[in-house]
Amino acid sequence: MTKLWPALLIAALLWGCAAPPSTTTVPSAEAAPRTGTVYWQYTRSTSYEARQPGLGISHRYESRVGWVDVYVYDLKQSNWMPGVDDPRFNEHFKATVNEVRLAGASGVYAKVEVGPVNDVRIEEQTLRRVSFRVLHAATGKSYESFTYLTARNGRLLKYRMSFATPAPADIDAIAREFIAQNLRSGPDMPRASPPFLNI
Repeated sequence: MTKLWPALLIAALLWGCAAPPSTTTVPSAEAAPRTGTVYWQYTRSTSYEARQPGLGISHRYESRVGWVDVYVYDLKQSNWMPGVDDPRFNEHFKATVNEVRLAGASGVYAKVEVGPVNDVRIEEQTLRRVSFRVLHAATGKSYESFTYLTARNGRLLKYRMSFATPAPADIDAIAREFIAQNLRSGPDMPRASPPFLNI
């Protein structure tokens, strides 16, 4: 149970953060630059450290095609090797996939399909990628979702992206463009003053 507890907590956080954007979100004064034809609006940051040290912070961006949560955290473990080469990385990546399966098993999603896993290079950074197709139980809406995970500057960096179906034909290009821009500008903290939530 000790090893399962963090996964359950992260799954609970996933349920809140993976929810579709609400219409009550207050946008900040500044937005992330446009990527291709998609304009991403930064909406808020959330810190999980008070509830569970090591879970770090997330930043939410929304657009007409979907939303992205950018997580920066260390799991209370320092000096993660860059990219996907750290000996601890594979186990944690598998746990992130299982978070989504757990959300399906607990009823958050009515259906979960897990796609292939592969490594990609974006802005000289190696990220491990997995795709999901999920059906949200509460809304009955289906989503194409992606997780990109890497280690950068000694910490883990995770992009969880969700696109309402039917997703744009160039969904992979949209995802890569967002990540490239975010890596260039720095994922630790958006430049806009955030509406900040502590949970």
